[in-house]
Amino acid sequence: MTRTRPQSSWLLRSAVLLLAALAWQPASASATDYLVNDQQAYEAALDRVEPGDRIVLADGVWEDFEIVFEATGTAQAPIYLMAQTPGQVILTGQSNLRIGGSHLVVWGLTFRDGHSPTSEVIAFRRDSRTLANHTRLVETVIEDFNQPDREMQDSWVVVYGQNNRIDRNAFVGKTNRGPTMVVRLNSEGSQNNNHVIENNYFGPRPPLGGNGGETLRIGVSQYSRIHSGTIVRRNYFDRCDGEVEIISIKSEGNLITENVFYESRGSVVFRHGGRNEVSRNVFFGNGVSDTGGIRVINDNQVVRDNYLEGLRGRKFLGALVVMNGVPNSPENRYHQVDGAVISQNSFVDVLELGFAVGSDEERSAPPINSEMTRNILLSDEQEPVAIFDDVSGIRFADNVANNRRFDVIGSTALADFTLSRHENGLVYMQSDALDGPVGAPLDLQPIARSQTGPRYYDKPAQTRQDGAAVEVEADEAALLQAIAEAEHGDIIRLGGGDIALSGPILVDQAIAIEGSDDTRLIASPGGLFRLLAGGELTLRGLTLRQESAETALIHGAGDRYRGAYRLHLEDVSLEAGTTGAVAPLLAADSTTFAQLVTLTGLQVTNWPGAIIELSGDGLDGWYLADEIRIEDSSFRTIGGPLVRFGREGRDESTFGPRFSLTGSTLAGVAEDGAAIALNGIDQLHLTGNQIAETGTFQIRRRVLGWPFEIGGNDVDAQASLNLLGVDGEALDASLSGDSQ
Repeated sequence: MTRTRPQSSWLLRSAVLLLAALAWQPASASATDYLVNDQQAYEAALDRVEPGDRIVLADGVWEDFEIVFEATGTAQAPIYLMAQTPGQVILTGQSNLRIGGSHLVVWGLTFRDGHSPTSEVIAFRRDSRTLANHTRLVETVIEDFNQPDREMQDSWVVVYGQNNRIDRNAFVGKTNRGPTMVVRLNSEGSQNNNHVIENNYFGPRPPLGGNGGETLRIGVSQYSRIHSGTIVRRNYFDRCDGEVEIISIKSEGNLITENVFYESRGSVVFRHGGRNEVSRNVFFGNGVSDTGGIRVINDNQVVRDNYLEGLRGRKFLGALVVMNGVPNSPENRYHQVDGAVISQNSFVDVLELGFAVGSDEERSAPPINSEMTRNILLSDEQEPVAIFDDVSGIRFADNVANNRRFDVIGSTALADFTLSRHENGLVYMQSDALDGPVGAPLDLQPIARSQTGPRYYDKPAQTRQDGAAVEVEADEAALLQAIAEAEHGDIIRLGGGDIALSGPILVDQAIAIEGSDDTRLIASPGGLFRLLAGGELTLRGLTLRQESAETALIHGAGDRYRGAYRLHLEDVSLEAGTTGAVAPLLAADSTTFAQLVTLTGLQVTNWPGAIIELSGDGLDGWYLADEIRIEDSSFRTIGGPLVRFGREGRDESTFGPRFSLTGSTLAGVAEDGAAIALNGIDQLHLTGNQIAETGTFQIRRRVLGWPFEIGGNDVDAQASLNLLGVDGEALDASLSGDSQ
């Protein structure tokens, strides 16, 4: 451990922070402070603490420290476990914290660059018999503290007991299976808990690529009819993209209020249990795909006074989703919506509101005894409302809209109104036709990101600065130097000529490489590029030459999952340096994930292998990319499939896979086999293509019911479509005809 400052210095600084920032009462005159430098000293101090005492971990790196903090304080004199300097006590390696007892405070710790040896990083219990009550976790950071395999499940904070408070913490960068935070109700001592989760910063969580990526879950289906009473307020959810449920409510009597959801892909979901309320929250989608709002399931749920703007989710991810239920549903499925109240919310520039969503043979119970009243509905979409079953069980009244496209739910389209953005940053509607309060309240004040999390913690940037353009000769050394010196978003413009690479280039940030005058990149045996977590590679106006049968030109690489990458090719040509087998354009390790792959204006002729290999076969439901888009491209005489892509399984927690092929030419693609093989696809656009002398399109859809648009393709007699439903049943469709 590193040496510490004299006690007078750190005690004074700690006291100032405690008093000024957190308004805690000072320790009594009889209280003792224990500054400890190693694990043995910590154990000795823990044996001696009394109410009001403080155990202070010395600044430095504490490796492989499994902390047990069990003690009993009082309401007037809690016992503290605290950092000497907030943010300077780093728990790493295989470390965790178990808390047992009552009236305890944990303050200022940081977990980073390691993982818990158990399924919990911070547990509000020592064991099943010793829970934490009246305990506070404050100004603590858990960042990139992930299991080595994303399929290994853990949770960063698991709250047991009763009357606990989690505030002003930061949780950033979880990449393995399991909710970031969980409230447990698995014993009587953890029910009717009245926990408060407030002023926390829930930072970016990349898409998991499988089930189990919630940011916060309250309860579980087995105990979903138990009262929890958890309050979640004034937190900031920043790009929480783990899966379709940002907050998953699986218990009763909870309040989700005054939170901000910023560009977070997913929704707040009343998954199980009833009598919950989601109110006075603000959702800023900013046009980001799959940003959702609030999904209603079960009985007596309340959705009121919320503001939702710029959301781009559909179906399960709509700005408002009212689900169909399963008759006599078991606890782990979908209970019928009964007695829902949806009132005085503002839906501004949203893609879709959905009602009776999920209707199928199993989910056949439409909403009943519910009402949607005095909401503002603003959208310029052609079909902003999607209805999938009988909605007569919802009373629609006094809702107002900017156009008549909302007439299907009985809203009033105002002919004369104005929209203005107020000082609180929210858009409001003014009209003489409004009678009484409609939409989100005027006093709604979104919590600022700066008001959440520890004051000492620097949050990840939300905005990207435009990069600089750098002119580079067609020379390997010059290119490598430019990439090494590049900053996020830079554009490297290459001169004309061939560049033969001696090894693959690693990409871990956003860069673009543009060619001119027939610039050609010739791959090494190890490929051209290795895309790492956080990398976003854009290639424009280049020719890429493949010489290897072993390694893809571009390879999603990583020994463990650390986050998503993106790839964009614009006006790029591929050429094979051999008539024998070649590795594909794109492939990936099973530990990686692409959030988006776009190929625009790609030209490929006489390519003896496959183009994209991201099948997900054998990964037990994990998959390798959310979305692949191919448009205005040409593929002629291709030996292998254009794409193998998809996933196994049927769970509904993921955003993809989605695939689009539009405006492109396929001639002589895998004539004797599968030209395209898509397994478990959620959304498909296969339109406006020229298809000749090409093999079979083998496609199986998954479960979410996103649009499957197939049509407008000019197809010769050889190419055929083998379209299967979610249960493997054959669907009647052809490449040239429309199908939904």
